[in-house]
Amino acid sequence: MARQTLNRGTVANDGTGDTLRTAAQKINENFSELYHVIGGDSATSTVRLTALGAVFEGQNADDHETTLIAIEPTADNNVYLPNDGGTLILDSCSQTLTNKTILVPTMTTPKIRDADASHTYNITVGNITQNRNIALPALSVSDTFVFENHTQTLTNKTFDAPTMNNPQLGGLNAGAKILDSASNTRLTFATTASAVNHVQITNSATGSNPSVDVEGTDTNISLELSAKGTGAIEIMNKLVLQKGTDVAATEAIDLTEPLTIFNSGSTISPTIGDGTIMGEVQYLSNIGTGQVNLQAGSSSKIFGVNNNKQVEFSQGDGCILVWNSTASKWFFVSNSGATINNA
Repeated sequence: MARQTLNRGTVANDGTGDTLRTAAQKINENFSELYHVIGGDSATSTVRLTALGAVFEGQNADDHETTLIAIEPTADNNVYLPNDGGTLILDSCSQTLTNKTILVPTMTTPKIRDADASHTYNITVGNITQNRNIALPALSVSDTFVFENHTQTLTNKTFDAPTMNNPQLGGLNAGAKILDSASNTRLTFATTASAVNHVQITNSATGSNPSVDVEGTDTNISLELSAKGTGAIEIMNKLVLQKGTDVAATEAIDLTEPLTIFNSGSTISPTIGDGTIMGEVQYLSNIGTGQVNLQAGSSSKIFGVNNNKQVEFSQGDGCILVWNSTASKWFFVSNSGATINNA
């Protein structure tokens, strides 16, 4: 109903105003409407205004109420309620937000639920000395974050000065390659299933040489170098043969070293054993003043084509021997002063 105004007449007691009863009725009806608007009548009202703000009793009259309080303003402020139904958002209340756009948010330890809401991803950060920007790329298709401890396959990535521990190139029974900056193949790797032997490359400190070695579970392993087609293995610098211990007595020469130096002041009769690989090469030289009579270790180890068993070296003599596994013989391929005699 509209607000009712008491008719007080034109002048005092002129008899044209409302009677006391009519005036009292209007007053009661005005108050009744006010109480109705704020949620009840004078006995059961659930909302009231106080010096703090609007107090909401709730459905039950008890010792607990909700008070809507405005912080002391320092300027004229407007608070807009959206044209929609819903629940107010409070800073300390656990609530679910839907269809919200948050501009420049500051979040402390945010949590993201997993697909079935049974667990959460907790995002934690360390302390930094100044603000940092994390730039997300402009993706052309959907993609996935990369994590340090999660097994993932990376595609189209460029690594500048990476540090890699135990990198794996390619998969089982598949080749792998390293490309140059123009995406041309620089180096390829052929994969052997159940491989147990490998190449080891070792760097060096000042005064030492880097090395390429063979490692693996097998005891005796060769290193193979091969060219393609009619190509050759080209050595661009001088070739140095690893020298074994100088032989100065009657002992077997070390076949694991390609060069043997005899250095005795008296006659010695060292021995040479069987080779182990077809084409194995031995370089022999005598720098001592004593005569060297190199003996075959058994009847199967025969020098040359005439089944001779002894090679004699004077000082300054030398020769090159090549092992033939089929014939079980060391053959001369080069000779400088050494002579072949029957023992």
